[in-house]
Amino acid sequence: MKRTRLIEARKNAGLSLRQLAQQLGISKSLVVSIENCRCNPSWEVAQRLERFFGIPVGELLAVEPEQPASQGNRNQCLRGSSERPTR
Repeated sequence: MKRTRLIEARKNAGLSLRQLAQQLGISKSLVVSIENCRCNPSWEVAQRLERFFGIPVGELLAVEPEQPASQGNRNQCLRGSSERPTR
């Protein structure tokens, strides 16, 4: 699963992963983890994303399943809010 809207917003802004991380004051690895749905951003980071892109956080963090929606897990990601990926 990936957060396609967030990835598109970053690319449309012409930003690399590192550049977005610098703009938000977080690590590049955290940006990768958020985009790839390995972790959810903290409330503070979610708000930074929303302000930076001018797109509601609910849209930015929506999850696109890599499998057909009929197989479940649509719009689900790891539970909880964390600044570090969980294993």
